[in-house]
Amino acid sequence: MSLRERLYRFRSFWVFPLAAMGLIYVAFRGDPGSLKNFLWLFPMGLAAWTLIEYGLHRFVFHITCRSPRLSEILNASHIEHHRAPRNPDRLFVHLNYSLVISTLLFGGLYAAFGRMDFSAGMLCGIWAGFLYYEAVHYRSHLTSAATGLIGRQRRAHFYHHFTNNARCFGVTTPLWDFVFRTQLPRAGR
Repeated sequence: MSLRERLYRFRSFWVFPLAAMGLIYVAFRGDPGSLKNFLWLFPMGLAAWTLIEYGLHRFVFHITCRSPRLSEILNASHIEHHRAPRNPDRLFVHLNYSLVISTLLFGGLYAAFGRMDFSAGMLCGIWAGFLYYEAVHYRSHLTSAATGLIGRQRRAHFYHHFTNNARCFGVTTPLWDFVFRTQLPRAGR
């Protein structure tokens, strides 16, 4: 694979860090003292990501719509991923989709907080969680890790793919699967 192809395939891993640096610069340049807020907003964004990931996967990507056009917009890419789970071209979220979601999230955060620095700090944490999701999802499908954290994540994700797509919606963490009782069933149950 050429460098150009790699840059394209893994574009989220350079687009979002660059966007985060720009957002941090714009949000915190007027009041550098507010940068200390970043220390608690970033982890809150990471935590928020886990719920966003679960909610999108469970309630958007697996939704059945009456409108074929709405289904196409919301979940066609994800359904294609389920049909070809080892296809590297189907593993990452489309950049345009993630940018639209990011814009909506930023708007919602700004409406809730009314502060650019708070919104930027949270969104940067959400983006970090998203990039972790992309890495875990890629590794789960294209490596054979059977032990450690990635092995546990892979087992739960493959249960979702190959056994029961109404369970195990969390790729990066099983937290919300436990909360909403969609977790990987225990052996023997």
